[in-house]
Amino acid sequence: MQVTLDNVQSQLKTKEVSALAKDTKIKVLEDLVIKVGYDPANIDDSEELVRKKNTDIATLRKKLKLPATEDTLAKDIEETKTQKANMMKLIIEQSVQLKQMETKMENMIK
Repeated sequence: MQVTLDNVQSQLKTKEVSALAKDTKIKVLEDLVIKVGYDPANIDDSEELVRKKNTDIATLRKKLKLPATEDTLAKDIEETKTQKANMMKLIIEQSVQLKQMETKMENMIK
Protein backbone atom coordinates (compact mmCIF):
# COMPACT_ATOMS: atom_id res chain seq x y z
CA MET A 1 0.00 0.00 0.00
CA GLN A 2 2.92 2.32 0.74
CA VAL A 3 4.36 1.62 -2.72
CA THR A 4 1.03 2.56 -4.30
CA LEU A 5 0.89 5.74 -2.24
CA ASP A 6 4.44 6.65 -3.24
CA ASN A 7 3.60 6.01 -6.89
CA VAL A 8 0.51 8.21 -6.70
CA GLN A 9 2.49 10.96 -4.99
CA SER A 10 5.20 10.74 -7.66
CA GLN A 11 2.58 10.99 -10.39
CA LEU A 12 1.02 14.01 -8.72
CA LYS A 13 4.41 15.70 -8.40
CA THR A 14 5.11 15.02 -12.08
CA LYS A 15 1.74 16.50 -13.05
CA GLU A 16 2.37 19.55 -10.85
CA VAL A 17 5.78 20.12 -12.43
CA SER A 18 4.31 19.73 -15.91
CA ALA A 19 1.51 22.16 -15.13
CA LEU A 20 3.96 24.66 -13.69
CA ALA A 21 6.22 24.35 -16.74
CA LYS A 22 3.21 24.81 -19.03
CA ASP A 23 2.03 27.89 -17.12
CA THR A 24 5.53 29.35 -17.25
CA LYS A 25 5.78 28.77 -21.01
CA ILE A 26 2.37 30.36 -21.56
CA LYS A 27 3.36 33.41 -19.51
CA VAL A 28 6.65 33.78 -21.41
CA LEU A 29 4.83 33.54 -24.73
CA GLU A 30 2.28 36.13 -23.63
CA ASP A 31 5.08 38.48 -22.59
CA LEU A 32 6.84 37.96 -25.94
CA VAL A 33 3.65 38.71 -27.86
CA ILE A 34 3.18 41.94 -25.94
CA LYS A 35 6.86 42.95 -26.42
CA VAL A 36 6.64 42.35 -30.17
CA GLY A 37 3.76 44.76 -30.27
CA TYR A 38 0.80 42.52 -30.92
CA ASP A 39 -2.45 43.04 -29.08
CA PRO A 40 -3.19 39.98 -26.88
CA ALA A 41 -6.90 40.56 -27.47
CA ASN A 42 -6.39 39.85 -31.20
CA ILE A 43 -6.00 36.08 -31.16
CA ASP A 44 -5.57 35.66 -34.92
CA ASP A 45 -2.43 37.81 -34.97
CA SER A 46 -1.05 36.00 -31.92
CA GLU A 47 -1.68 32.57 -33.46
CA GLU A 48 0.01 33.65 -36.68
CA LEU A 49 3.00 34.93 -34.72
CA VAL A 50 3.29 31.64 -32.80
CA ARG A 51 3.01 29.57 -36.02
CA LYS A 52 5.70 31.68 -37.69
CA LYS A 53 8.04 31.40 -34.68
CA ASN A 54 7.47 27.63 -34.41
CA THR A 55 8.35 27.25 -38.09
CA ASP A 56 11.48 29.34 -37.62
CA ILE A 57 12.53 27.34 -34.56
CA ALA A 58 11.94 24.01 -36.33
CA THR A 59 14.00 25.19 -39.29
CA LEU A 60 16.86 26.32 -37.03
CA ARG A 61 16.81 23.01 -35.12
CA LYS A 62 17.07 21.09 -38.38
CA LYS A 63 19.98 23.25 -39.50
CA LEU A 64 21.79 22.96 -36.17
CA LYS A 65 20.60 19.41 -35.45
CA LEU A 66 19.74 20.35 -31.87
CA PRO A 67 17.91 17.83 -29.73
CA ALA A 68 14.53 18.73 -28.32
CA THR A 69 14.67 20.74 -25.12
CA GLU A 70 14.16 18.69 -21.95
CA ASP A 71 12.72 19.86 -18.70
CA THR A 72 15.51 19.07 -16.20
CA LEU A 73 13.23 19.16 -13.17
CA ALA A 74 10.87 16.61 -14.71
CA LYS A 75 13.90 14.47 -15.61
CA ASP A 76 15.14 14.60 -11.99
CA ILE A 77 11.72 13.63 -10.68
CA GLU A 78 11.57 10.71 -13.11
CA GLU A 79 15.04 9.54 -12.03
CA THR A 80 14.03 9.74 -8.36
CA LYS A 81 10.85 7.81 -9.13
CA THR A 82 12.86 5.13 -10.92
CA GLN A 83 15.33 4.89 -8.05
CA LYS A 84 12.48 4.52 -5.55
CA ALA A 85 10.89 1.79 -7.66
CA ASN A 86 14.20 -0.06 -7.90
CA MET A 87 14.77 0.23 -4.16
CA MET A 88 11.25 -1.07 -3.44
CA LYS A 89 11.85 -4.03 -5.75
CA LEU A 90 15.09 -4.79 -3.93
CA ILE A 91 13.39 -4.52 -0.53
CA ILE A 92 10.60 -6.84 -1.64
CA GLU A 93 13.11 -9.34 -3.01
CA GLN A 94 15.07 -9.24 0.24
CA SER A 95 11.87 -9.71 2.23
CA VAL A 96 10.95 -12.76 0.16
CA GLN A 97 14.43 -14.20 0.63
CA LEU A 98 14.23 -13.64 4.39
CA LYS A 99 10.87 -15.40 4.55
CA GLN A 100 12.28 -18.31 2.57
CA MET A 101 15.27 -18.53 4.90
CA GLU A 102 12.98 -18.44 7.95
CA THR A 103 10.89 -21.23 6.47
CA LYS A 104 13.99 -23.33 5.79
CA MET A 105 15.29 -22.71 9.30
CA GLU A 106 11.93 -23.73 10.83
CA ASN A 107 11.94 -26.89 8.72
CA MET A 108 15.49 -27.69 9.81
CA ILE A 109 14.58 -27.19 13.46
CA LYS A 110 11.64 -29.59 13.16
